[in-house]
Parts: sequence; C-alpha cells; structure tokens
Amino acid sequence: MPNIVYVLTNPAMPGIVKIGMTDGPDVLQRIGALYTTGLPFPFDCVIAREIEDKKAAEIERALHAAFEPYRVNPSREFFQVEPEQVEVLLRVMPGRDVTPRDTDRSAELQPDDRDASSEFKRRQSQTNELEFLESLNENGRTVYEEVLALGKRGGMRIKWGRKGFSFNAVSGGDLIVICYGYPLSAYNQNIYTGLDSVLRKSDVPQEAVERLRRDALETGLFEPAGRGNNLVCRTDRSWGEPELAALTNWLRTVVERIREFENENA
Repeated sequence: MPNIVYVLTNPAMPGIVKIGMTDGPDVLQRIGALYTTGLPFPFDCVIAREIEDKKAAEIERALHAAFEPYRVNPSREFFQVEPEQVEVLLRVMPGRDVTPRDTDRSAELQPDDRDASSEFKRRQSQTNELEFLESLNENGRTVYEEVLALGKRGGMRIKWGRKGFSFNAVSGGDLIVICYGYPLSAYNQNIYTGLDSVLRKSDVPQEAVERLRRDALETGLFEPAGRGNNLVCRTDRSWGEPELAALTNWLRTVVERIREFENENA
C-alpha cells in the first residue's frame, strides 16, 4: 500500500516547512487533520508524492536527515529551510505526483479560512521590485531588469516573496512558475527555472518540456540544478546583449508553449 510523502508550509510559520508522511488516501485529508484549534490558518501543500510503502518511509527519513541541521525541534518534523530546497529533492524520488491543484485546495477550505489565509499572506512582509533590484550587484541588475521588463510586457504574474520572486504564467486557473529569481543573500542572485512546475501543472507534454530543457542548456547560460528538470542560470558575471536576448527569448518560448498546449486542449 503506497504512502504519501509531503512538504507543507503555513502562513503562520514563515520560513518553516513540515516534511512528513501519511497513509491516508490523499494529502488534503492530512492537511485537514493538522488544522487544529492551535493554528490560525490551514497548511499549504508545496509537493506531495505517492510512494511505495517501505520506500516512502526511507525517503521521509532521508529528507529529515538531509535537513537535520535546520530542524527547529528535535521531536517535531519542522525545518527552517526554503520550500524549494526540499521540493527539488522530493521531486526526483520514485513515485507519483499527487500535489493538490490550487482549485482542489480552495474547495476544501471554508470561506472564512480561505479569506483569512489569503489576507494574511498578502500582509506578510515581502520584498518588492525596488528593494530587490537594490540588493543586487551590477551584473544581477542588468539581468533582472530585463526579466522583470519581459514579465510586464507579456502580462506575466510576478509574485514577490520574502526574498525574491517567481515569474508565472496563468493556465487553467493555476499559476505556472517559469522561473524563480533570488537576490545575493539567497542562492547568490541565481535564476532557477520552473520546468518541474510546467510539467506538473500545465498541459505541456513531457517531450516538449524536455525540448525546452535542451534549448536552455544549448544557450550556454544554464546548467543542471540537482537531479530534476530544473536548471540554474548564474547571474554574477558580466552579461552582453546576445546573452540577455538568449535568456529572454527562452523565457518567452516557455510561456508560448504553455499557452499553445492550453489552447490545444481547450
């Protein structure tokens, strides 16, 4: 019988993730069980994978061991790490992705819970474009000014977090991450692709995502980031116009593929 290994966050605990496992039928049931009177908001699911029974327990233990230095309480499954750090490891593990879609998640919440959680997230301290750009060195500003300008021209959704931002397309009511942008203080102002998000949440087939990955590597700007589909682009170096054009053209192509396959399946 398979179990589900999951990574959760909670608006009331910024900077903290829960890495756990459930033998329930779906992760939404586990989220409901965890939403007790001691919490002001329900948990959000970053990723959930359905994994064969014994292997699931091994993977949960491996993730706990990997982030043990960041465990906030030795008797609890909470770790002070960025969600993406755990997600990239769990995503390459064997099993089946069962991460709830945003629409599924909203349907499970009472209106008051959903509204309160959304409002709290909105009020949380976040960076913004001005603060973000000021935190970069000259090379980083050159790159990120182009990326952010592309997002504005193309009607992309730029979601700001506590440190950086995600560059998103909208498909089927979901936000599909095209890339993540970070400052010097987090991941050395690198850009990380969102190809795993494209594969999981959009209608773009796997072979097309693999082609996008190959195209990115062929630009010479990207290199593998871990064992998944995602890549990293290092911005802490001098950039010329051809390199900037190659980066923005690739980002634009990812958006075009998402919209192309969304229309084909409409």
